Amino acid sequence: MKYILAAFISISTFGGFAQNQKIKSIEVQGKAERTVTPDEIYLRITLKEYKSGGTRVTMNKLESNLVNTLKRMKINRDHLTVDNIYGYNWNWKKKKAEEYLATKSFRLKLGDVKSVNTLIDQLDPEGLNSVNVAEISHSRIDEIRLELKAEALKNAKNKAKYLLEAVDETLGSAVEIQEVNYGYESPIYARNRSFEAESVTAYKSELEFKSIDIKSEFRVVFEIK
Repeated sequence: MKYILAAFISISTFGGFAQNQKIKSIEVQGKAERTVTPDEIYLRITLKEYKSGGTRVTMNKLESNLVNTLKRMKINRDHLTVDNIYGYNWNWKKKKAEEYLATKSFRLKLGDVKSVNTLIDQLDPEGLNSVNVAEISHSRIDEIRLELKAEALKNAKNKAKYLLEAVDETLGSAVEIQEVNYGYESPIYARNRSFEAESVTAYKSELEFKSIDIKSEFRVVFEIK
């Protein structure tokens, strides 16, 4: 773990000690970081009704095709949920019910993006409006964050101990701990990532999705004995 050796030694007063008791202290920052490949990828799949030879291709047919495609690909149907539903009248002069074309978006959870090409290739290209990655995450992301918090605090302690030994001082207990917020908390969004609805029968993707960088950092003040 690489980190910058920077610290502040000061005389401070802390409420947890006797009133007006001043102590020598050292302030350091501890960091930890890990890069993981996401194993939870959420696709937003949008289907739209359309006219074929004057006949409306219904949402029931398009949705049935999607569900059956997932079944053939052995993707758990429970990982597919409805995200949004809306519609429009393609010809405002006509008020008949069949003139209203519905659009429906779905949210699909996958373990990776390797099957996306196959999925797109088997859907109705006329009824497929768009496919994009709405969110990426990791099944252990909360656990990893806790591990990194502990690692960052240990790094802070080791840094302070190393610096104090260089000036013949002894490390005491931690008297103040403050977490630095990076502002990247999950979910991690990737809304601009999209896939073209093209046939790819001769190619099977083996590409992984972009990795997730998880970080933790603390500012810690230690007593100098």
